[in-house]
Amino acid sequence: MSKDKYETHLFTGIVVEQDLSGNYVPKDGATLHRWRTGKHTKGKYKHTGQVFLTENNQSVAVLSQEKLSFNKRHDYVPLQRWTEATVDLRKLEAYKKDES
Repeated sequence: MSKDKYETHLFTGIVVEQDLSGNYVPKDGATLHRWRTGKHTKGKYKHTGQVFLTENNQSVAVLSQEKLSFNKRHDYVPLQRWTEATVDLRKLEAYKKDES
């Protein structure tokens, strides 16, 4: 990989919000969308259910991850940064089935 290229991954996720207890839950009416890592994405991906922030500061929980060809990166919006927050995987099960 040349110094101008960087590793890119594609993430399928769902917008989440905090409930009254401060736990992240899928937002009512939210649908699945895809984002990618970018050159300036901060933090590291660790696992399914991890929350990241979009460039519009929306919180999104990861349902799946896949490699993305560097030359196809412009087909997807980059995510801004990874957080340490996670969503209980049981709350994501119904959405993971939709993705299949």
